[in-house]
Amino acid sequence: MVKHILVIDDEESVRDAYCLALESAGYKVEQAADGLAGLEAAKRKRPDMVFLDLKMPGIDGVETLKRLNAIDDTLRVHIVTAFVKEYMEELSKARAEGCSFEIAAKPLDSNLIRQIAAATVGTSKDNTVKFVLTLYLANHESVTDKLITNMRSALRETLPEGCWVLNVVDVLAMPEKALANDVFTTPTLVRELPEPVVKLLGNIAAMPQVMAIVTRLNHYTATLVV
Repeated sequence: MVKHILVIDDEESVRDAYCLALESAGYKVEQAADGLAGLEAAKRKRPDMVFLDLKMPGIDGVETLKRLNAIDDTLRVHIVTAFVKEYMEELSKARAEGCSFEIAAKPLDSNLIRQIAAATVGTSKDNTVKFVLTLYLANHESVTDKLITNMRSALRETLPEGCWVLNVVDVLAMPEKALANDVFTTPTLVRELPEPVVKLLGNIAAMPQVMAIVTRLNHYTATLVV
């Protein structure tokens, strides 16, 4: 059974980093941009594990922790923060009140994120990734967020959870990341890709913002440069 991990963090780039690290290892990841959204997500479906930030708008991580504990005191919560000293007194009180949690310091690299998840909830029984799509962001426009959301939706509709990965790499400031992966090449669109993804890629390919689409079907991978 695929493990379900909830990530509560107000920074989108941080949430995407968790997705990138965990989905590639076969976990199902749900994101929440603040504590209240995280609580609603936990109520809808009990996560096997929660990665929780502390410094967030609205209710902070400590209050979110307490409310998560009230929902289910068996939830496994791993707090990841750069402000542990600032919140240590409150965290100590929360622990004394019965809240259970572990703490790690930001930033976490992908390997450490996966190690924490594996140590907490184990590995996914089916962690074979069948399709990998890498999105290189060469500009920041409002259409980009919608693009990423649509990509994830298309993949979820087409492939089982844990069998696909959507990588998002920001190359706006560091274009050499893209050049190093040979993605600035002649655009190609392989029609054997899952139909919803092909349709979405086809629409995107006509957009002026798109610089290249590179697919490698033999490895079930594709790269999109926007």
